[in-house]
Parts: sequence; C-alpha cells; structure tokens
Amino acid sequence: MGSRGYDLWWGTVLRLTTVGHKVLDRASGGRLGRRFPGGQQVVWITTLGRKSGEWRRSPLLAVREDHDPAKPWLVTGSNAGQSTVPGWVFNARAHENGTLEVDGVTTPCRFEEAVGDDRARLYVQLVETWSAYAMYAKNAEREIPVFRIFPQIDEP
Repeated sequence: MGSRGYDLWWGTVLRLTTVGHKVLDRASGGRLGRRFPGGQQVVWITTLGRKSGEWRRSPLLAVREDHDPAKPWLVTGSNAGQSTVPGWVFNARAHENGTLEVDGVTTPCRFEEAVGDDRARLYVQLVETWSAYAMYAKNAEREIPVFRIFPQIDEP
C-alpha cells in the first residue's frame, strides 16, 4: 500500500491510458472514448495551470451526484490510488473556473471541492459506479479529493 512499486505500476498504466484516450479523442474528433469500458461516463475537464498559466485538458470518469441528471457531476483525484495527487486537482483548487466537455458538448464550469462528511458520502457514490475507487482509497494512503463540477449554462 502506497509503495513505490504500486505508484510506478499504476502511474505507468494511468499515463498510457490517458495518452491513448487523448489520441483516440483527437483521431475520432471526439466521437470515440466517451464511455470507459464498462459504460462509465468520461468527461473532459480543462483547468488553468496554477504555475504555468496554460490550460490543461484531462479525461476523467464522472457520475452525476445522487445519479440525478439535474445535479452536478462528480469527479475524484484518485490518480489510480497513487500517493501523489493529480495536477488537475491543484489547478481546480487554485482556479475554480474551467470547462467541462460531456459527449462532445463543452460548457464553462465551476469546480467545488467537497470536504468532510459530504466528501465521504460522495466518494461512496463514486465507488458504486467504479468499484476500483475502493482499492484506490486503500492504496493511496491519503484522502482522495472529490469535486463537484457545476456547468455554467446561460439561460435564454
């Protein structure tokens, strides 16, 4: 748990998966890779780099809070259970505004980190959708952050 070997293995797998997902997205014009094998929703978030000042686009598994389509999206900075927190988390903490892309539709959004009991409740919902999150929590040896993503849709 939390070992260098685990981090090396899962870090490599995660980087290869992410690179592959980005290539598939680019090659298909965003038509492929909208769902993870098993049916989980993939969303793309774009965050402003807290150090670089450059926009960074990341694919993440997501679920609607309480499985309600009227509620915000939930994502987690699990980093496949590695001991390190993914970079997008620091960016979302530093700059709450970014973009969210779901099924090819991009909207401005706001990121909000959940804390305490609220975070724990939401993490359970994420585990229900992707059971590997339970393993990630055991291996990470850190509290895995959970974010709500609020699309900022302009009303007509």
